[in-house]
Amino acid sequence: GGTLSPSTKMKVGIKAGAFVDIPVAGGFFIQPGAFFSMKGYKSSYSLSFLGSTASAEYTASLNYVEIPVNLGYRYTIGNAGSIFVTAGPYLGYAISGKVKGESFLNGVSQGKEEEDIDFGSGDEEVKPLDFGLNFSAGYQLPMGLYVRAQYGLGLSNLANNSGGSFKNRVLAFSLGYAFPIGGN
Repeated sequence: GGTLSPSTKMKVGIKAGAFVDIPVAGGFFIQPGAFFSMKGYKSSYSLSFLGSTASAEYTASLNYVEIPVNLGYRYTIGNAGSIFVTAGPYLGYAISGKVKGESFLNGVSQGKEEEDIDFGSGDEEVKPLDFGLNFSAGYQLPMGLYVRAQYGLGLSNLANNSGGSFKNRVLAFSLGYAFPIGGN
């Protein structure tokens, strides 16, 4: 008999863009933004059969334009800066994607392949529209430099075939600078 052991891991990506904090009242703010966001995953499969091991590794990279609208709360710690939390929905649209793969037999490469991910409504295609929820927490220095941890929980099943399910899950850490706009 043979044993198949699949495994999927998160992939590290880049997120770049801008957002605006619109004060509401008493530390609360609304934070709309626009981002370029790299998402994806790594998968590996291994099959052992009659003393031989066949395996494959795949990396999927998906690039999105993402529009989040978060509600946030900022607590100022005197002259030590401020801590903040945000949460809210996001809408993403895929602009490109690629899958790279390599197969092995007993650890020896049998070749590499690379193909573009097609977006659409066909069984072999990925849905381009993604939506979900963002949650973040961070710390900002008085001069505007901040660090933030963010988790994106994709709620949209991006697979078109009835048996498949694929949702984006993203853990991001960012370092940024907040520019004051308008007079205080």
